[in-house]
Amino acid sequence: MIEKIKIHNVATYTNPVEITPRKLNFFYGSNGSGKTTISKLLGSKSIPDTCEVKASHNDDVRTLVYNRQFVEDNFKQSENLKGIFTLGQDSIEQQEQLKSLQQENSDKQTLIDTKTETIKGFDADIETKKGEFAEKSWTIQQAIGESFSKALVGYRNSKQKFSAECLSVYEKWDKITVVELEELKAKYNIAYSQNSIIHSLFSTIDVAKSLTYEISDLLTKVITGSTDSPIGQLIDLLNSSDWVSQGLGYMNNDEKKCPFCQQEISNELKQEIENYFDEAYEIDCQNLNDFITKYSNYYSQVLVSIKEIIESDMPIIDVSDLEVKYQLLENLIALNLEELDKKKKSPSNKISIDTAKDLLVEINDIIILFNDTIKSNNEIVRNREQEKKKCINLLWKYIVSELKVDIESYLTFVRGKESAKTSISGQVLTLKQEIRDNKSQIEAIEDSLTSVAPTVTDINNLLEKFDFKGFSLKENPQLKGMYEIVRDDGTNAKNTLSEGEYNFITFLYFYHLVYGSQEKTGITAEKVIVIDDPISSLDSNVLFIVSTLVKNLLNDCRKGQNGILQTFILTHNVYFHKEVTFLGSRDSYSPNAVLFGIIRKTDNTSSFIECPDNPIESTYQLLWKELSEDNLSTVTSFNTMRRILEYYFKIIGDIDYEKCVDEFDGQDKLVCKSLVSCINDGSHFISDDFVITFDYENIDNYKEIFKLIFKKLGHEPHYKMMMKISD
Repeated sequence: MIEKIKIHNVATYTNPVEITPRKLNFFYGSNGSGKTTISKLLGSKSIPDTCEVKASHNDDVRTLVYNRQFVEDNFKQSENLKGIFTLGQDSIEQQEQLKSLQQENSDKQTLIDTKTETIKGFDADIETKKGEFAEKSWTIQQAIGESFSKALVGYRNSKQKFSAECLSVYEKWDKITVVELEELKAKYNIAYSQNSIIHSLFSTIDVAKSLTYEISDLLTKVITGSTDSPIGQLIDLLNSSDWVSQGLGYMNNDEKKCPFCQQEISNELKQEIENYFDEAYEIDCQNLNDFITKYSNYYSQVLVSIKEIIESDMPIIDVSDLEVKYQLLENLIALNLEELDKKKKSPSNKISIDTAKDLLVEINDIIILFNDTIKSNNEIVRNREQEKKKCINLLWKYIVSELKVDIESYLTFVRGKESAKTSISGQVLTLKQEIRDNKSQIEAIEDSLTSVAPTVTDINNLLEKFDFKGFSLKENPQLKGMYEIVRDDGTNAKNTLSEGEYNFITFLYFYHLVYGSQEKTGITAEKVIVIDDPISSLDSNVLFIVSTLVKNLLNDCRKGQNGILQTFILTHNVYFHKEVTFLGSRDSYSPNAVLFGIIRKTDNTSSFIECPDNPIESTYQLLWKELSEDNLSTVTSFNTMRRILEYYFKIIGDIDYEKCVDEFDGQDKLVCKSLVSCINDGSHFISDDFVITFDYENIDNYKEIFKLIFKKLGHEPHYKMMMKISD
């Protein structure tokens, strides 16, 4: 069954809508409210990312959807219809065998579900036991971990990893080799002496590469603008290009004042000043900025690498000399950056920076000495690696010896559960194979019994009974297993059917498809049925038979017959809704088995309202109910009032309602006349649109005149009763 429907950002479902379906689902909504969007989603094989259709059934369950798309796919895209295979009626024994195999598969699937839940329970028990053992083993780590921290690297930050290693070691342990804790500590201290660990070598600084970040012709270059104009020559003569460049940033384009003397400046002079700083000047400045950035970034990295060595806290080296050189280098770089910043602010100045070469060479000499010391230390330590490994091995054996009783208890428990899981998993595999074997038998029996002919006979009988003459369904003699709709003279009638005829035969086709299949197999497969407004353009007699057929489907669904697991009925027709939801005067639906809902569209946004019981009453009651709602639609309000007046005064009461028009004056009279004129001219009358505008602000006025019509005609009590207004 479908357990959850989520719709969002599809069609008019701009706000998220969630539906929790039940076995029987009845959704009422006006045309265009969003019913077809739901039916399309239920029948779609590709669900949008913003939507969800969660189902508890397996992939073998079919979802059959009757909507416009079904009609399009099966009737309009081809001249011929796929035949519907049904079981023949002449082999009761084989049909009973089919039912038996289907029931057997259902029972086996129930067993599989039960056994699968049992396996999940075993898995949960194992996880619980694993957690308990992890906690127990962790107490050992907490007791001795700090004393053997270097031998337990990688295991002291995870209970699960530590307990898993305990189990792994226990499986390989000879259950004999164990050392005393004090002896183990002595071996550990020798193997893991702080002065005897392996250290990584430090990287030296590439002095040649460093020099490339210190050299640039731009440092001694006088960077000025163009002297092609008189103003340019004057700026150069006064050696004030840097001053002018900085002043340009303060020039106000709107006031046209000189930023230096606050006198008015002409556009020509302003342009000459701006042209002074030409493209060559900008390129030199950009290259200078790039050089400064690279210099700063490179030497920042150099200082970081030296700082890392100083802070390495390696006991076998003395970093005091390196700290002095580091400080000198840091000061030199800071001074150089100050000079570079001056050059950046005054590009016309010449500067020079001090090279760090000598300091870098001295620092490299210190690093090389460090590396020589590290190499010597590492050479010594490598001869002790075997002792470390031996110590680690003995340490884990000591740990598992302390946990022996707990480990054996844990393993006994887990092995018992795993054994049971293996046994039950084997049973599940056997059941699944038996289901597959049964399905093969079902397909073989269906293949031998099925035929497309009974469907033709049944549909033609229904057409004849309800006076649909002049066309019928027949098997296509040229295309085996296909149907065609023909006239009495044998010509194809598909494209000449009336809308009512077309809708009736398409629904009959769908109805028989529920109890059959377009393939020779799968007839008895389980299915979910979705029916979206099947009664358009049908007269009352045909609407009755369609309602009856739908009720057959619903009854089969309620009783769990013919493989119908779940049904969804969506409609805008009150009569049809009341027919298919009526069980009988003494019968009622179980609340857990049925869902009633209303699909409503307000301001072009669809919503779903779940109802505790059947919300659909008579059409007349629904009109009053709609009129009494606070969020009455501006689109339908006028028509709702018109239909109430027409039904109550004209059809039921035969009252001369036109005399009430003269009881009003001014704008109120126009509104009243508009309402009454609509009654006379029907729902297609539009001339009143030229008299009065139907907008939100006028709704209260319409409703007030509507109320006064009842009052002036002496029927105010009826108005109060229907609007639920008490005296």
